[in-house]
Formats: sequence, structure tokens, C-alpha cells
Amino acid sequence: MPFLISALFLCLSAPFALAETVDLQQALREAVANRPFVQAAQGRAVAAKAAVGEARSRYLPNVSLSEHLFWTDDPAWSMYISLVQEDLKLSQDAGRYNFAPSRRDFETRLSLEQPLYDPDISLNLKRARKGAEAAGYGALWSREEAAFAAFRAYLEVQRASAALAWAESSRREAAETLRIARERQEAGVGLKADALRAGVRVSESERYALTAANDLHLARRSLALAMGRSEGVVDIAAPLSFELFASAAREEAVARSDLAALATEAGEARLAHRQSRAAYLPRAGLSASYSLHDSAVPFGTDVGSWTVRAQLHWDIFDGQRRSHALARAAALRGAAESRHLEARRQALYQAEEARMRAEEARASLALARLAVSEADEGHRLLLQRYEAGLSGLADLLGVQTALDRARLDAVEAEARYILALGNAGFQGGVFVQTLLANQEDQP
Repeated sequence: MPFLISALFLCLSAPFALAETVDLQQALREAVANRPFVQAAQGRAVAAKAAVGEARSRYLPNVSLSEHLFWTDDPAWSMYISLVQEDLKLSQDAGRYNFAPSRRDFETRLSLEQPLYDPDISLNLKRARKGAEAAGYGALWSREEAAFAAFRAYLEVQRASAALAWAESSRREAAETLRIARERQEAGVGLKADALRAGVRVSESERYALTAANDLHLARRSLALAMGRSEGVVDIAAPLSFELFASAAREEAVARSDLAALATEAGEARLAHRQSRAAYLPRAGLSASYSLHDSAVPFGTDVGSWTVRAQLHWDIFDGQRRSHALARAAALRGAAESRHLEARRQALYQAEEARMRAEEARASLALARLAVSEADEGHRLLLQRYEAGLSGLADLLGVQTALDRARLDAVEAEARYILALGNAGFQGGVFVQTLLANQEDQP
């Protein structure tokens, strides 16, 4: 039975060795470049920048060219066509127009409109700039999230690899214990029950190894997804060490780009409130046009005329629409400011918690390593006593179980410590800055 389990384990683990290997830098670079949600955030940032140019363009004049055909047999409009075509002939009676055949006029008009005073233009431009700034911060934060997710997936592969190595070590030690128990049984100094108990221990270690192999495969698959790949598995080129964050600066949570985005959105809400108040102000503009008229063909040039007009528009009463819009903008401004305040408080707490958890994980790792050292020495001494017939198998299996648990706890403790250090950088908003200092670019 142990042979069949070992063969199954080898069949399951054989494809894992074919996985592509990447280092942490490559994993992070691919994550921040290929994750769809990062690309979506960067697309929103590009769109927000384009919106700035769109808002700025309202300062420029609007020039348009149009062509119209006007065809009628109405006497009044026939007289109008005669006027614009400079073909009006006075008559003693209206018969010339009342019984005239239908007339047509092709009008070619070139128009220009230039706003002179419109507070909506300047405020819309300021809001667009705030929106572009917030979208840029959002794109930066999406990079932080993608990089941290890839870091966690990378670390999970490292943990799963260490767990598999632990399971294999436990399996070998259990097989060695079974061998000794059988030799003692054959020599007549050991019990059959001890050999059976050692065989149960071997079966358990085989089961742990199978589970660890599957966990490793899933961790490699998760790493590929975290890097933005749609399929395949990826292995790590080298394990991480907590020295990776030895030179990381401890920043306050206010450095986080998601908080900067919320602060910018609050600023945009304040501008929207100002714009609602500006709705009570008048608007002024200038327009000019040059028109050509022809009775026969489009874009004809029989006669031409020009027009210049200045206008002032001021809404005196609009059914309280502006007052309700002002109240809505004030409420949205307060909501945006409160949302930023709440997020800032939570981020400060999360940053403090991350630093405390990192210190806790460091102490836990030291204790776990000490426990492994003591458990390993205890197992070595008890194994010698068992081989010499001075101790029972139950005691040896108990010590071996404690050693296995201590080794696994050490593996978990190291992974938790590295993750805690990375989380401290992530909560402080400097994760990408720390690990991709030379690769970071603005969206």
C-alpha cells in the first residue's frame, strides 16, 4: 500500500516540475501590467485626461458650416426669399406674390459662436482636472493592489513548497521508523503492534504529502492568475526572505493613493457645489455668421450677407431647480468629505495594525524556530533510546508528531512574517515603491 501511494504521489507531482519559474520582480511587473482591473483603471485615467481637454475646448469658438434648402409657395415666404436673394420688385398690388409660382432658396451659412462669460466653463475644467487627478491616483492604487496580490500568491507558492518539503521529510522519517520497528519485530525484541502503529504513521504522512502536492499546484496556478495570465502554472525562482523589506521606509497611511483619490474626489465635490451656486449668474456670448443665398444650386454665391450678435442670458426664476440642485451638491460634498475622513481613519488603523502584526510575526518566527530546534534534538535522543530498546514506540511517535508540528509551524510562521512585512508596506501605500522602485511609472 505505501508503494502505491508513493507511485500516485509521483504521478501527481511530475507535471509540477514543468512549471515556468519567475522571480518576484517579474511576477510584480507582469501583475501591474497585465491584470485586467489595472488596465481598466489606467483606461479610466486616460479617459479622465481626455475629459480635461474636452472641458478646456469650450473656451474656444465654435465654427460650423451648414447648407439649407427652403422651398415654398407661401406668399409671405416668397417675399422673404426675394428679399434675401435681393430680387424684390415692388408692385402696386400683391398679385406678384399671391399668385407667384413656388420659390426656393439655397442658404449656405458659416457661423461662429464665442462665449464671453460662462462660469460653467471654468468650473467644469477644474472639475475635470480633479477627476483626472483622482483617476490617476486610482490607477496607482490598482497597481498597489495587483502587486500585493502577486506578492501574496508568490509567497503562497513558497509556503506550499516548504509544506511539501516538510511532508516529504515527515514521510521519510515515518518510513525509517517503520523500518526500525519491523527489524525489532523480526529480531524478537519488538511488538507487532509497534510495527502496525508505525505503518499507520506512514499512511498519514503519505496523505499529508498528497495534500501538500495539490496545494502547491493550486498555489502555482493562483500565481499565474495573479500575474494576469489566463492559464498555466508558474513556479517561483527563489524563496523570499524578510530581509527583502529591511530597508523599507515606514510611511504613514496618508501616503496611500486610494486616500489621495478620495481626497481629490472630495475636492471635485466642492467644485460641483461652487458650480451650483454659479448657476445664479448670467451668461454672455458673441456670435457671428456669413450667409450665401442662391435660387438654383447649393453652395451658390448669388448674394451674401453677414450678421454679428451679442447676447446676455440670465435666468430670473426657474421653478426652484437651482436651489434644489444646490442642496443636492451640498449633500454630495458632505458625503464625499465624510467618505474620505472615514477611509483615512480606517487606513491609519490598518497601518498601525499591520506594523504591530509584523512585530508579532517576527517574535512568533523566533519562537517557532526555537521549538523546531528543541523538538529535533528531542526526536534524535528518543530515536537513539528506541533503537537501544530503552524507550517505547509510542513515545517516539509522539515526539515525531511534535517535531512535524513544530516544523510546519515554523514554515507557517516564516510565511506569516514575510506577509506581515509586505502588508505593512501595502497599508502604508509604499509597496510598489519598495519592491519596484525602478519600474514604477505614472499612469
